[in-house]
Amino acid sequence: MNPAVKLGHLIGKKKLIDIHSDWIRYIWDSNVARALMAFRGSYKTTSCILIGAIRWMLFRPNDRIAIIKKSYSAGAQDLKAINQAMQLPAVQVLFKYVHGAYPKATVNRDGKLTYNFKKTITPEGSLTALGLDGNMTGYHFDKIICDDIITIKDRTSRAARENTVEMVREISTNIIDPGKGSGWTGTPWHRNDAWTQINRFTGIIRKYPISKCNFIGEEFLARKKASTTPYLFAANYELELLSDESLLFQDPKYGIWDYAVKGSVAHIDAAYDGDHFNAMTIVSPLSRDEYQAVGFTYAGNVQDWYGEIQRLYRKYRVKYIYVETNGDKGYLARDLKERNMQVKTYSENQNKHLKISTYLYNAWGGIIWAKETDDEYMSQILDYKEGSTPDDAPDSGSSLFREEFSTKKSAAWALYQ
Repeated sequence: MNPAVKLGHLIGKKKLIDIHSDWIRYIWDSNVARALMAFRGSYKTTSCILIGAIRWMLFRPNDRIAIIKKSYSAGAQDLKAINQAMQLPAVQVLFKYVHGAYPKATVNRDGKLTYNFKKTITPEGSLTALGLDGNMTGYHFDKIICDDIITIKDRTSRAARENTVEMVREISTNIIDPGKGSGWTGTPWHRNDAWTQINRFTGIIRKYPISKCNFIGEEFLARKKASTTPYLFAANYELELLSDESLLFQDPKYGIWDYAVKGSVAHIDAAYDGDHFNAMTIVSPLSRDEYQAVGFTYAGNVQDWYGEIQRLYRKYRVKYIYVETNGDKGYLARDLKERNMQVKTYSENQNKHLKISTYLYNAWGGIIWAKETDDEYMSQILDYKEGSTPDDAPDSGSSLFREEFSTKKSAAWALYQ
């Protein structure tokens, strides 16, 4: 067993194996930029961030380390986990053996950790958490590790992709001290995401797809395939990006929900068991061909989601909710009415793909999605093609546009004729 894995096992991370030691050494033990992709759930962050940082401080106690994530809060959480591990008896004894004293955080605030074994005096401590959503100028580090800075936001938002590319450029040119190393770990999300930029200055990205790693069981793999769109499964688990040229929906427009606009209506696509999601779409018209919309999903029985549906109903001042009666004989409509929500019912008899490719597709260019639309909801729409699952979000959105906004009797026409 490699030493890095032994260190991981000391702090209770028993699922780490020798390949994780290889990842740690590749990312940390270099004075150049190195990049590594590994599938979601591979213990990449556990090994490369948690164990990697502790190992590095053990042998390089005076170095200034930056952990950079998509958000500052995510980086701060990593530092919290590292500090908790540093307080474990086995780690305390190990550091005392190497440094002559038990490790203690002399500074532990604002995403910064400084330990008593650091003998040099610098503005930066032993560990600093940074996020792409914060200010990085003025910092200098001996080692920078960027983990999961490319996320689903880069899949669903062109603005997010462009911002990440700019931040990667800033980190690689201005934040890293000359002659110092950096590590870049994560998974791909979009053909034009920042991995293209990272590839330019690292030269090579090592990839560890789920098919080449034998420590994930078949049950896990089957469950992920059933509950993930084909595009995201390929990206997050096979580390490959499928062609998106045949996809109907691309580059959604985002904005801020205007609560002063009247006429909000909603649709619920309900699930009771299995691998389907519940989806709730809320839309209000801005003009005859422009809309503001927001979408949410929930994995589980719709009955467990009633409280959240009611909260969203009130928050967005929904007039009524559309629900279909084919699957549950009207029980959902009855339950929502009992919770003082207005409901309209309909019987579904249209081909799903035809419905999505007609009503949601025709409205797509005029929709401004609220920023709080959840990532799962938007991913299902962006990854939709005929026969793909899950497809509950595009099913909900297309149903609402058909039922409410496709005729001259709709609320949009009534308000803006």
